[in-house]
Amino acid sequence: MACPAGSRQGVRSRPWTLIGVAALAVWLLTGRAVCAEPGPLLVLQEMSDHVLELIRQDPAILDDQTRLRELADEFVVPNIDFMALSQWVLGKHWRGANPGQRQVFADEFRELLIRTYLTSVTRSGYEDQTISYLPLRKAHDGRKVTVKAHVEQPQGPLVHVLFRMLKRDEGWKVYDVVIEGVSLVATHRSSFSSIIREQGIDGLIATLEQRNKDVAEEAMGEEAVAGESASGEVASGDLSPDGD
Repeated sequence: MACPAGSRQGVRSRPWTLIGVAALAVWLLTGRAVCAEPGPLLVLQEMSDHVLELIRQDPAILDDQTRLRELADEFVVPNIDFMALSQWVLGKHWRGANPGQRQVFADEFRELLIRTYLTSVTRSGYEDQTISYLPLRKAHDGRKVTVKAHVEQPQGPLVHVLFRMLKRDEGWKVYDVVIEGVSLVATHRSSFSSIIREQGIDGLIATLEQRNKDVAEEAMGEEAVAGESASGEVASGDLSPDGD
């Protein structure tokens, strides 16, 4: 596959749900030729194009949390700068945290975002949405840029989304997503700051660890219920193989 001549602007495609974008969720590339420093718009476009193609080929992925997680870890997570995201979320508290606390916080926050996002993904919520990436305006300093997008919903209003990205040595990475004026970074900064004031950085980390545990247990419970339901349907079908 040849390298694109330039970034694809104004291109429309189905989203891998929005971070139900983003969310979060992001993107890329079996058999794609290696191109020198793809731009931020191209990174987002290829990200969504590739994941959407995989889901189109096998829609059952949307009903399987294990496979969704594997998809996210392989194609979405590498396109997000979780350390930069964590630094912006902690704000002034980042300077007061030691390297160990920073790393643990980033790891737990990353896990919380991924788990929470993936548990919100449903086939009904995903279907029949389209996303349009708007023409890119040149970044002022060449290191940061904001990519604008519109998500169209068949049964809802147009959703305005901003992807804030940083240029790293390995390429452009997302560090914030703003949906209808609500920033992922700003929202968590506000809630986390109150916890830090009362319990400190270690208290915040402990809170995130507990939330991750709760989300994991909830997901396991839902999978168990789904498994029991599927088993019941099979057993019920066995009683009447001819459909009588």
